[in-house]
Amino acid sequence: MTETPPDPSAPGASAPDPSTMCVLPWIHLCASIDGVYGRCCVDDSMYHNELYEQEDEPVFALKEDALGCAPNSRYAKDNPDRTMDLAEAFNSPNQRRTRLAMLAGERVSACDYCYKREDRGAQSYRQDINRRFADEIDFAGLAERTAPDGTVEDFPFFLDIRFGNTCNLRCTMCTYPVSSSWGAVQRPSWSSAVIDPYRDDEQLWTTLGENAHLIRRLYFAGGEPFLQPGHFKLLDLLIETGNAHQVDIVYNSNMTILPEHVFARFPEFKSVGIGASCDGTGEVFEKIRTGARWDVFVRNVRRAKGEVDLWLQVAPQRDNIWGLRDLLEFARDEKLDVDLANVLQWPAEMSVANLPEEEKQRATVELTELIEWSAADGFAKIAEHLTALRTYMNAPDEAP
Repeated sequence: MTETPPDPSAPGASAPDPSTMCVLPWIHLCASIDGVYGRCCVDDSMYHNELYEQEDEPVFALKEDALGCAPNSRYAKDNPDRTMDLAEAFNSPNQRRTRLAMLAGERVSACDYCYKREDRGAQSYRQDINRRFADEIDFAGLAERTAPDGTVEDFPFFLDIRFGNTCNLRCTMCTYPVSSSWGAVQRPSWSSAVIDPYRDDEQLWTTLGENAHLIRRLYFAGGEPFLQPGHFKLLDLLIETGNAHQVDIVYNSNMTILPEHVFARFPEFKSVGIGASCDGTGEVFEKIRTGARWDVFVRNVRRAKGEVDLWLQVAPQRDNIWGLRDLLEFARDEKLDVDLANVLQWPAEMSVANLPEEEKQRATVELTELIEWSAADGFAKIAEHLTALRTYMNAPDEAP
């Protein structure tokens, strides 16, 4: 990042560069399962999984470009000068530098996840978010809302708080600390399987209560959100304060857990959407999502789809690329939308970008047939995602 970028509020300042710009630093904040704040859920600076691989308890030093950490997190003791609440994190020094760098047309290193996807021809979270908010946010006016030091006065109206790592599955592409079920079998002796730095964070709940009237969008993921007490506590807070009706909720859920009582809360909110994590049907589903049962998933999907907007959230990868046809046929029969844009990048050995060349050639033929099939059936978005997947797989550079 540039330490002294041009003043974005200066007369004649140009519009943000669409190839590097992301609206999220102006409207959003993410809080990871172990208490690190991020620009979004794919912020490379937010994750410190390597610390949990140490045999002896390490110093929990934050990465240099991380925004900060929550006071009840393990990081707080080792980073006292970077411990803060949600509002402070939103205008932390690194968040302010991020805004100024983007306004100057620079790539931000913490955002490499998206830039590298785009470089390989895949769609990125940055692109999706910018499209999603294109009609709500004046991108050209962001510079005027940004102080010379990068500060934005607003509270983030879009929040992604991962209320701990409690999860009932051990998905093959997941690991500890993200899943407590993985933690039960592979955590170091100095750590606990379940992590939740927010449950007893009084300042967090005070801040959320004081700003409940400003919240417009929530994204819940995990762990598994339907197992998170904090998730239900936040829903109830918004209902009790009379602000739920103006909030859109979006979930990423494995849909193997679906408490019936949650359906009594949903009508209070402006909208509810669930991206049901599903990487295949039958045996493929159960192989990738260890501990899950296909029949339970199908039953819960059918229970929920009549009351919320529900789609299949797929992570194309090595272990499901040959089962995508069955998955798409299931979605068609159930009248479900499918999102295939989240092409798996990690672990690297599971990425389609690292398939042997012979398998890539076979997969290219399979994907080409699926693209034609989807287009012929009127599934333009699916065809677009499959085309991006094919391009990503065959890009010349190594996968990130």
